[in-house]
Amino acid sequence: MGERYDSVRELATVADSRVDAERAPVVVIAGCGAGTTVAQLREYDVDAYGFDSSPTVLETAPSPVRERLLEADLRDEDLVASLREAFGIDEIDVFVTESLLSFLTIEEATTALARIRETDGVGTLVHQVRIDPPVAAQEGEIDVTIMPPAEWQAACDPDGEDVWRDPMERLDLPPDGTDVR
Repeated sequence: MGERYDSVRELATVADSRVDAERAPVVVIAGCGAGTTVAQLREYDVDAYGFDSSPTVLETAPSPVRERLLEADLRDEDLVASLREAFGIDEIDVFVTESLLSFLTIEEATTALARIRETDGVGTLVHQVRIDPPVAAQEGEIDVTIMPPAEWQAACDPDGEDVWRDPMERLDLPPDGTDVR
């Protein structure tokens, strides 16, 4: 039997490797839904926050995590400033898009990610890209862009500045202290 893979623990370890021992790492989850990953990261002493564009989904978040969530859209031009103001944070050590990009066009994703990547105080960008369409897309209710992580990277990040993974794939980043950029 193989080793159990805990993607949240691995993300917490990556985040921890991006900061010195003086403070907890700050992680923002884009497309956080009801905040499950945010709550799980908190269990690993990560200062985690999230945002989602669906107020209906955010309302389902349990009350302890709800104060760490914001209604916002990855395409918002002032997104990082809004996150900093809402949560009282300066640095974002790891910015994660959690199975979110497929809901955007390639042009929207490229523009939004370039803006975030160029913002001072935002560290490593990690994109978890699903290759299976959501049920609503399978039923024809919404349009989505489904591509493997390598194709998203080629389209949105040709310089390879970010980390691109299927959510079920291990991060396997460089050793502690090594920047992936």
